[in-house]
Amino acid sequence: MSKKKDKKIKRLRSLPIWPSVLSLIIVETIVFALAGFLCWCTISGIAVTVMTQSEQECRSVLKVVNENYGTDTPEQLQTKINSLLETSSTLDEVIFDNGQGILGLFPDLEDQYKANTDELFEKNGVARFVDPEMEQHLYFGIRRPERKNTSDSMVYTFGITDEDGETQPYIVDFRNIFRSLKFDSINNYDLATWAGVVLLGVNVITFYKTDIPNLNICIKHIYSFTSFQLSLVAMLVVVLTLILILVTIYEVTKLVALAGERKRINILVTTDTVTGGYNKDYFLQKAEKEIKRGKKNYAIVQLRLEKYRNYCTAYGVKQGENLLEEINTSLTEMLVKKEYVAHVEKSDFLLLLNYQNNETLEIRIRNMMNILRERRAGQHLTFAAGVCPVTSKNADVSLIISCAGLAVPKSVKIQDEIVWFNDSMKEEQVWERRIEDDMEKALENHEFQVYLQPKYSTKAEVLSAAEALVRWTHPVLGFISPGKFIPIFERNGFILHLDDYMLTEVAKLQAAWLEQGKQLVPISVNVSRAHFAEENLAEHICSIVDKFKVPHEYIELELTESAFFDDKAVLLTTVRKLKEFGFKVSMDDFGAGYSSLNSLKELPLDIIKLDAEFFRSVDDIERSNLIVGQTISLAKKLGMEIVAEGIETRDQVDFLAKQDCDLIQGFYFSKPLPVTEFEERAYPKEK
Repeated sequence: MSKKKDKKIKRLRSLPIWPSVLSLIIVETIVFALAGFLCWCTISGIAVTVMTQSEQECRSVLKVVNENYGTDTPEQLQTKINSLLETSSTLDEVIFDNGQGILGLFPDLEDQYKANTDELFEKNGVARFVDPEMEQHLYFGIRRPERKNTSDSMVYTFGITDEDGETQPYIVDFRNIFRSLKFDSINNYDLATWAGVVLLGVNVITFYKTDIPNLNICIKHIYSFTSFQLSLVAMLVVVLTLILILVTIYEVTKLVALAGERKRINILVTTDTVTGGYNKDYFLQKAEKEIKRGKKNYAIVQLRLEKYRNYCTAYGVKQGENLLEEINTSLTEMLVKKEYVAHVEKSDFLLLLNYQNNETLEIRIRNMMNILRERRAGQHLTFAAGVCPVTSKNADVSLIISCAGLAVPKSVKIQDEIVWFNDSMKEEQVWERRIEDDMEKALENHEFQVYLQPKYSTKAEVLSAAEALVRWTHPVLGFISPGKFIPIFERNGFILHLDDYMLTEVAKLQAAWLEQGKQLVPISVNVSRAHFAEENLAEHICSIVDKFKVPHEYIELELTESAFFDDKAVLLTTVRKLKEFGFKVSMDDFGAGYSSLNSLKELPLDIIKLDAEFFRSVDDIERSNLIVGQTISLAKKLGMEIVAEGIETRDQVDFLAKQDCDLIQGFYFSKPLPVTEFEERAYPKEK
């Protein structure tokens, strides 16, 4: 899994739910505020309408008094006022104040009377009070409804308070509310009657200052609310409440869906798609949690089913996945509480196991392998395991898993091999990583240097040839032995670039010496096994050497015996082409493999190099010398030159001279030399 994807999944899994809860609260608050605001606006509008209507009617009385007082007789004036009272729905009584004052007329208003009431009355010309008899006159026309004996569920009986304070029954059909939406029913008498019924009233006393000196009037009137107005408010409240409920349901549904989505994501990111069990991500979560408790000793085991690809080739990918599923199920059954298993990659499984000591853990792992094998009795299954103990409750679980993976044997030498992790395994991986990170830069910066090891003729003991060897001088690590980087290059394929680099450098040296008029000696260059797998290798080598115009007979190409085990046809074709181009071809480390004689029969070689192991720590020297002598004799009969490498003693030199060996290479004559030192030895007169 990439880091970007890993971070995304972790972010989804760790996404807190509180933002959604906060969003729900905010949305509900906004909806509730809007609903409340609409209700407040509606109620305020109705109240203002009611108060404005009542005020207009009161002003009408004041106008009649101002215009007719003094011109009409008291009876005529009273008649006009009575006419207004009869047509008004809010006016109740008009009282003239001939100097008595507000408190003189209504002593009960003393509680509502303030110190500046008179001043405000003189300034504004009006003073308004709630009728002190409000408890008697504040009434609700609606009483608790009683179902009328009718089959119509929409008809209810209400009480309506009349002028005498008595409640009169009035039948209201709520369907009129819906029928009011039809324009052909607007003038319906029942609807109009119902809409005009006063259901709520507030008795008010208002004093007005008239234009007549020392004359004020007091008007008792009612702020009344009709059935239609209250029904409108009630319907608005109901609708807004329903909207609030629906919004709440919607937001809660979203919240539940989010919780469900998070649950599904957690299941998805912790489920292995092959086995249906848990994956590495789940294993990490559980293992970290359990290890931090620090109550038991744990080890992480990476169990590998070997030759899984071969199994899939033989039985099919589907059967291979079924096998992995069965192994996962079986391993799960073998675990105890607080132990976990997960399929991680290909045919690898991670196990968190509790253990007392190394021996008992190994026995348990082998028992697991045996049980897994017994369940597929008709098929041969082989397992390998890497084990890394958990040394601290604060240990990095990912690092421990990596260490367990490093401990898994790369190639199984014995059945059910179990390997415990050690620090050298990690150091090896770190070293390989360092080498691979620096190798391309090293090639560009010419950190790889050519060293030349002389080859001496056996009889004359003069420098007759040389082998080009590579050395790496790292700017930070210093000198690096070839044995520490060549195997890595062979595994990752970088050896092909190094081959070309060495061949180029040798050809460049030969060209420089040739230009200086020096007598050239053949220099052998190693060509990797991977390079001989290329069909156009001969042409490629020829192009590099020809670039420097070096005669081909001074470039010798060495191949190892292991190259013979690859594509034999390509190898033979390449060797023949190289010989046609004038290059000499030699076999390095002859005798180190198992098909030496066969390679002599198949390959048209010019030179064979006897492996140094023929001359090192031999218990039966006579037997060894016999084999060397016969090999040299056989090669001579096949027309090949012989080079013995790894020669370190005079006795070895004398023996090889007697056996008619052509060239000797080894520390007896010289170690590998830098180019400048080789020049001093090869061309002493030109120094």
